[in-house]
Amino acid sequence: MVCHVCDYQAEPPSECPGCGKRGLKLLGVGTQKLEDEVRRRFPEAQVLRMDSDSMRRPGSHDRALEQFRSGEAQILLGTQMIAKVLHFPNVTLVGVVYADSALHLPDFRAGERTFQLLTQVAGRAGRGDVMGEVFVQTFTPHHPSVQAARRLYYEMMFDQEVEFRRELSYPPFTHLVCITVRGPSEQLVELTCRDLLRRLRPKLAESVICSDPSPAPIARVKGKYRFQVILRAFRTGDMTNPLREVLKGFMWPKDVKHVVDVDALSLL
Repeated sequence: MVCHVCDYQAEPPSECPGCGKRGLKLLGVGTQKLEDEVRRRFPEAQVLRMDSDSMRRPGSHDRALEQFRSGEAQILLGTQMIAKVLHFPNVTLVGVVYADSALHLPDFRAGERTFQLLTQVAGRAGRGDVMGEVFVQTFTPHHPSVQAARRLYYEMMFDQEVEFRRELSYPPFTHLVCITVRGPSEQLVELTCRDLLRRLRPKLAESVICSDPSPAPIARVKGKYRFQVILRAFRTGDMTNPLREVLKGFMWPKDVKHVVDVDALSLL
């Protein structure tokens, strides 16, 4: 088992660490599971898998693409790394499995990123003389991002996304600052986050939208618990100037660290 956030690795347990019962099953929708299923259904085809686990050796990425380009392999499957830039005129079919994996992340850009990914990967099919086909598997087929990607309607996606962000005061209509506090004790990290916010709030202008402390979308990495505070305002200085003043005199507990991300591109 491998964590793709912190690279922690461990052997899968043969029994439940809680009750000791045996017979655990490995579940999930990762690329390895997909590879097993594809090989079972298409035993006559040569299958290549490209992800962070299979492409660790230097040059493995280029070798795999050359095998696919030459026709030595007929099916290429993998993560987002195969969705962009690749130009293979002989590709006539593209499939996206579990498009919801990025769609429902707790990030206001999730819909935008899903639309980008679907339109990019759809562009890999039909680049030659034969028309291509694209299949998307999703549990929310009527989501605006999926429907806009289905029809390649950039304007439809843009109009809906702009209205959503304007109504909720998200970028590009405001600036956003993400404060992430992390440490080995969940309780201490949360208390520190609340203490920081207690000192910060009186210094913020009324126009600044300030969230309560909450666990980060990825709440624990490398044994460190993570809490976040999100600030939004029309002017960056309305957030950064008071924050800078508070941080100067703030006493951080031992082993508790923080990161301030101004105009954050990702909230994960």
